[in-house]
Amino acid sequence: MMMTQQQQQLSRQQLTISQILRNHGKEFVQIRKQLSDGHNGRCALGVIMAHYGWNGKDDYDAQDRLLDALVALGRNGISEKLIIRLNDSGMTFDKIADYLDRIDKRY
Repeated sequence: MMMTQQQQQLSRQQLTISQILRNHGKEFVQIRKQLSDGHNGRCALGVIMAHYGWNGKDDYDAQDRLLDALVALGRNGISEKLIIRLNDSGMTFDKIADYLDRIDKRY
């Protein structure tokens, strides 16, 4: 059964940040210090943006997907600076997700 676009959007919105990192992180090679390498590399914030439809390129869509990601983080009380700091410190996507789960179950 095919999901409508509205159902797909609702499904995307219902995932927690830790679920997004665990599920979508598997699709990418983790990088540091930048959102995307323009290919298959993403940082944790880049993975969250990809979840909202960003293709990893610096195009007109990147700003909207960043806004979507920041809204999702804010809705969950997570600072984008925390996500960036954890990613750039060397934590894997799964370890970042584990950390978020430990500090607050709603992530």
